[in-house]
Amino acid sequence: MSVSSEVQENITLTVSIFENSGRGWILNPIQLSCPEGSGLTELIETLERYAYLEDAVISDGQLLSLTDDAGTLYDGGPDQEDEWLMILNGIEQDNLKYMTDENGDLVDFAFQDGDTLQLVFSSTDTSNMEMQSVSTPSHSLSTADDVLPWDTEYDNALRAGCGWLKTNSDSALALTTFGAIGYTVDYKYLTRILRNIYQQQTPTGIELALNILCVSFCGISAENFSQNLLDKLISFPDLDRTATVYGLLAYDCNSYDVPADALNSRDAMLNVIMAGQNPDGGITNIQGEESDVFLTALSLVALAPYRDDQTVGPCIDRALEWLATQQDSNGFYHSDTYESCQATSAVILALSSLSISLTDERFCANGHNLMEALMQFNVENSGFSEQLDDSPSVTATELALLAICSQKTGRNPLILRSPVTGSGSIDFSASSEISEEESSVPSTVDDGTRSRIHTGLIGGISGVSVGIVIMLGVLLHLKNKYKSD
Repeated sequence: MSVSSEVQENITLTVSIFENSGRGWILNPIQLSCPEGSGLTELIETLERYAYLEDAVISDGQLLSLTDDAGTLYDGGPDQEDEWLMILNGIEQDNLKYMTDENGDLVDFAFQDGDTLQLVFSSTDTSNMEMQSVSTPSHSLSTADDVLPWDTEYDNALRAGCGWLKTNSDSALALTTFGAIGYTVDYKYLTRILRNIYQQQTPTGIELALNILCVSFCGISAENFSQNLLDKLISFPDLDRTATVYGLLAYDCNSYDVPADALNSRDAMLNVIMAGQNPDGGITNIQGEESDVFLTALSLVALAPYRDDQTVGPCIDRALEWLATQQDSNGFYHSDTYESCQATSAVILALSSLSISLTDERFCANGHNLMEALMQFNVENSGFSEQLDDSPSVTATELALLAICSQKTGRNPLILRSPVTGSGSIDFSASSEISEEESSVPSTVDDGTRSRIHTGLIGGISGVSVGIVIMLGVLLHLKNKYKSD
């Protein structure tokens, strides 16, 4: 099948859909490529084509109802008390039917390159709530009953931290962090990291687990990347306890199927983690060593989905009891002899994953909560330092951003909201250069993915390279439940 030589001019939009009654995303912020001249109808059609929506009703430039990819109807029609709000570049619009051109004439509405559109389903019981910006999915800091108030300082730290991290790190965890937060990166940055992952010859167990997290948050199944990253982890020999924790996080980020009789099955990993629990309740990497705050907290993040298990539950309780004794009088957690950003961040992640509020008295010291402590490591207009009054650190910034994200959403940010499925695969072996001018279908994309590109399911993405061809920015989690024409 040949590819047409005619070039379609495209624009890039940032699009999100938020539902105010449940305080959650219907569609996380994504960057979407649409034909130039697209209006609201064309945008909705594009979202339907990518299987993000089942259906929508538009009348006179207004969105009346929408059915998401799970079949849930959000009806804001004229006979309903609920309504759809349309916010374009931060300004609420009555409709998106007409606009005034540069000559002052009234013309059909069309999005401009770089526009940001947020569609908000507003229920009557939430109509007085403050509107959310695209970068603010929720003001709630936890799913626990007693939540900590959100501060705009945290949003500022997220924005500045992401900018600093992108400039200073090409790590797999950095890209995972951006995906979890909703920070969009350019295709060159993304493909550079994915290529680095592909070219790794002998990754360690931790590196392999982080690579799985990374490609999953890029919308690619780990089973279809670099000769199946998942299989490599399932059979990886002699994982230590820390690598096992990261490995379990990698399995659960996308609910990957793992054989029960595998070398590194879920049960085997759970047993390895729990075997590292000392009598004091903390967890250590090597039996006999002192309990470690960071590893204990990260283990709780990995164990959280299994808290109802009769063996795992008591292990979690003992670990929490030990962590509660390790906080200093100023609210910090330590690594060795110093106040540690990573240790403090890991505890926040653990509590968020277990739906424990940071107002819980077990984790407050002299009126200081963990978010207050964490922000002491924030370097203004930059990242986070590992130690107080120090320069920013990549690893500290990655963990701090994930911790803030976990409190913003009230959940473990390392679990995808929409699982990545499908049979598409990518091969980086045929090319070492990334060209901005590449707009044809790469020869290294498999036949199934190539077919979807040709039929327009992944079409309209111009100027892309091998890695980005199956995604629309970090948060476009490509699904294989496409509609048939």
